[in-house]
Amino acid sequence: SSWGISKKFKPVTIGSTLGATTPQDFSYAARALKPYSPVHLSGSRSGGDLTINWIRRTRIGGDWRDAVDVPLSEESERYEVDIMQGVTLKRTITGLTSPTALYTAAQQVADFGSVQSSIEVNVYQLSAAVGRG
Repeated sequence: SSWGISKKFKPVTIGSTLGATTPQDFSYAARALKPYSPVHLSGSRSGGDLTINWIRRTRIGGDWRDAVDVPLSEESERYEVDIMQGVTLKRTITGLTSPTALYTAAQQVADFGSVQSSIEVNVYQLSAAVGRG
């Protein structure tokens, strides 16, 4: 409930007092609630189409006890993938519910004019509470 609200805090160190401390502005950005970024991105091609895969991480209960996957720790498993050209966003692939995305040859031609030999991507796990991780 306090996300984005600016508050004044007075940090006090050992040997100092509250009266001798200057107030500091702070806005809680809920970074501790954002999902960790996915890891181990990989890609494979089939007929010009690019399949992008990754492994998700978790903030809660990250012990890998079943040797299959870590707990989700979100309401649902959702992702977005940004296709980049340097700092320019070319396309966002949305509606992903598993750790894989398909970037078709037709999409590459629409975005770049031809099928690309390499693609730069940003993958985000989504949180219902705070959005992109």
